[in-house]
Amino acid sequence: MKKAKKTIGFVVKHHQPRARTLAIELVEEALAHGVEVYFPKESADLAKSNLSKTLQKRIRWVSIAEFPKRCEIVMVLGGDGTLLSMARLMRDNSIPIVGVNLGTLGFLTEVAPSAAPEILERYIQGKKLVIQERSMLEVELKRGTKTLFKGPVINDAVISKGSIARIIRINLSIKGKIVNSMRADGLIISTPSGSTAYSLAAGGPIVDPSLQAMILSPICPHSLTQRPIVITDKNPLEITLQDRPEEVMLTLDGQEVFKLQAEDRILIRRFEKHALKLVTVQGRDYFSLLREKLSFGNKDVVPL
Repeated sequence: MKKAKKTIGFVVKHHQPRARTLAIELVEEALAHGVEVYFPKESADLAKSNLSKTLQKRIRWVSIAEFPKRCEIVMVLGGDGTLLSMARLMRDNSIPIVGVNLGTLGFLTEVAPSAAPEILERYIQGKKLVIQERSMLEVELKRGTKTLFKGPVINDAVISKGSIARIIRINLSIKGKIVNSMRADGLIISTPSGSTAYSLAAGGPIVDPSLQAMILSPICPHSLTQRPIVITDKNPLEITLQDRPEEVMLTLDGQEVFKLQAEDRILIRRFEKHALKLVTVQGRDYFSLLREKLSFGNKDVVPL
């Protein structure tokens, strides 16, 4: 029986010279071992300006949306935003993503550039990769009988008022039972993976990404009793706006934005189809990542 050919995709942050250089190195290594390499058509000009014509002919060019169908694994060279763009395409099936950090903090793209060749080598040799599975949320925006959006969210869904709008009042319920009612500038509904993003900046807790939960963090609440809470992601959370000022926005993973209208409903629950699969380095754990990125528990950090 003929052995299936290995396939790998590359997504590269366009304006990052280090990302381009590393991508060339990894692509040449993969092709040298007979791996089928895919690049998004959107990056064709960037790649062709750096690759030899011989290598260009050996690369397959597809739309970025085709990656989950064509590749066994994807290497993302950039920052968390670049990885989120790729991960948000995982609606129908999920393939492992190697997030190589060429951005700033990099909680999702946690693989150091120096470790990327080792992970590629393990994949080429057929060795087992260390894969973390992260739960995602499914967000559904309904306007009357129409569904304006339904899909996975990796980090967070944010409801926020416009820059000059008044404070908003938000009601939250699960199965018709009120969870909370708050007046605030907005609300962040985060996955455990996204707990170290906007939610953390708004005073939310750091949550172990292996948990299946959602974190509700009010933005500048108009009451001292309104605190962040952690609830199950199993049952759908329904959000309604009681007071709607001039402008209220729904932002998904910082990449998709919808302007909300009166009577719009937002339903949020666990994305059931599959988990997000992130490839990490052997021996890496979440708390070492916190210590590295946030100096978590570092006795040498001067307290505020």
